[in-house]
Amino acid sequence: MDDRWRGILRGETPMAMMPRLGRRLFALVPSPWRCKFCNAPFRGPYAGTFRRVGYAPSRKNPNICARCIESAPEGGAVVPISVLFADVRGYTSLTERTSSVEVTVLLNRFYAAASRALLANEAVLGQIAGDEVMALFVPGLAGPGYPRKAVDAARSLLHAMGYGTPEGNWLDVGVGICSGEEYVGNVGGGGFKDFTALGDVTNTAARLQAQTKGGEVLLCAATHAAAFDACAGAELRQLSLKGKAEPVAGYLIRVS
Repeated sequence: MDDRWRGILRGETPMAMMPRLGRRLFALVPSPWRCKFCNAPFRGPYAGTFRRVGYAPSRKNPNICARCIESAPEGGAVVPISVLFADVRGYTSLTERTSSVEVTVLLNRFYAAASRALLANEAVLGQIAGDEVMALFVPGLAGPGYPRKAVDAARSLLHAMGYGTPEGNWLDVGVGICSGEEYVGNVGGGGFKDFTALGDVTNTAARLQAQTKGGEVLLCAATHAAAFDACAGAELRQLSLKGKAEPVAGYLIRVS
């Protein structure tokens, strides 16, 4: 199973969490939109039947079916990935001066706008909790230019917050991105599992995000090198990140 996860996430094989024959049979069912992993049809005369047995678009990415992510077996593999964290700045003070109902409305608007920007750039949505969203970019879905997709998604997300518009931003949000290889897959226990990434890349992305101000994107050196054309004007910073023994090079992009 780990070999199958590795092939899917790296984009080295079209095989999904089912035999190759199943993909071929699904491909025979007419549909203009289907799961990128298993070929299950999302539209067409037979789509309803497939949805009833779990082959509906995933909440983590509508181009993949829930059977290939949420309902896939536990397991995963170490693969190349870019991890993005976006966080609301000043959330604690916001909750102190705003009613819980108003905060909920604002956060729901944030989640919706961020999800649209991320999914438009082939992300897999990770954790959405409190004042933060997480997204994963893997070659098997976002293609070989997955770090560039992560940078483009960060810019789109901040534009959706109002940065760079005549009206200005309606919420202060900062973004951190880190790229490398780490464990990706369905992890959990006690009957609960979630598709996520675990390791130093994820931790570093979270630490980079914590160093940003509203309207800023902070990239690790690997992301900057892989998406250089998308990083015009990035400023090199030497950062002291929590848990890191040595300073870390980061590249700051301001969206304004």
